[in-house]
Amino acid sequence: MSKVNPVIKKISSLILIILLMVITFSYAMFQGGFVSWFLFYALIPFLFYSFLLAILPIRIQNVQREIKPTVVERGDTARINIRFQNKSWFPLLFLTVREINLDRQFVDKANGNTSNVFFVGWKRNFEWSYEIRNLNRGQFTFTGLEFSFSDFFGWSTREKIVNDIQTFTVYPKITNLKYQPIQMQYDQGGIASVVPIVKDTSMVTGVRDYQAGDRFSWIHWKSFAKNETLRTKEFEDRTTQHIYLCIDRTSSFNFEEVVDLTASILKSVVKNQGDISFLSYGLTRSFFPNIKTQSQFQKILQHLSVVQPDAIESIYSILTKELKNLNSSTFIFITSNLSDEMSQFFTNSTNLLRGAICFVVTDGQIMAKRNYPNVKVLLLSKEHFKNAFTEVSKP
Repeated sequence: MSKVNPVIKKISSLILIILLMVITFSYAMFQGGFVSWFLFYALIPFLFYSFLLAILPIRIQNVQREIKPTVVERGDTARINIRFQNKSWFPLLFLTVREINLDRQFVDKANGNTSNVFFVGWKRNFEWSYEIRNLNRGQFTFTGLEFSFSDFFGWSTREKIVNDIQTFTVYPKITNLKYQPIQMQYDQGGIASVVPIVKDTSMVTGVRDYQAGDRFSWIHWKSFAKNETLRTKEFEDRTTQHIYLCIDRTSSFNFEEVVDLTASILKSVVKNQGDISFLSYGLTRSFFPNIKTQSQFQKILQHLSVVQPDAIESIYSILTKELKNLNSSTFIFITSNLSDEMSQFFTNSTNLLRGAICFVVTDGQIMAKRNYPNVKVLLLSKEHFKNAFTEVSKP
């Protein structure tokens, strides 16, 4: 039906123009006199132009769309430059160009500048540009341009659609963080003591005097049986700074800021040649292990540009299932809603979490800070994202 309508419209325009010619000529023939023939000769050029516009081919070529800057983050402004050439030998009067099937937010934020009107004549090269401000995160597609041509009085109109498909990605807003390696403090016994992230308990290198905070499982009982002095086994240290990063997709509150912080941490760790893996669990599960290169980071950015808070499983079940194989990594969880269910997981899963960090993204409101065994909870507003790593090292 969409292919039939332009044909019917074109035939209707031709019939209208021919009828106007016949009517004005008949009026001049039967009425006679200067006025009637003047009217006929005055209308003939306009009718003839409309007739030619309806039947002659129109060629619009070399359509180009340029988006600047090439990398756009959430909240930025993009400038769209459009160029095209008119290769028609027939002089055109009015030309209207507009973007078609454009995302609604682009139309609203461009303030109606996604279309333009040109006076053509024999002009060949055309260009116009417009700005889209305060972009939302996401992946969008420009599908093409619609060119509309008209005569002096609108008796004959032509439309031509040029498909120019171009994908446009708006990435999360990345903040440059003050990077420093993460060193956690674990609660052992009654006080907190700084220990390496991993000790290989299968490799005993010696014994030393017992210190407050040492695990009871590390006590050298044979030595205690001989001299009744508490001694502690010393193990081979296998320090690691590998990070296991997970984003919360169960809550839509402040989700854009959560994505921004996630992207910022990933970029900072990769830039400083750290070890990090990333988990995104929602309707689909996306896991990116051992992110080292910029190409791997770009794949994650593509994912973060379209990710949505669409998880249908509870956060308790997601974390319980995913953290069984956490091993020696430092677990970092980023959320905007420290729910009771999450608190329950942090409280009941000390066997899974031997040192974890939970960043809670706030909008500046004061939230009650909670303490959990082996989990450090840090409240961050977007103004303090740059201090994320330095906040971890604070007692």
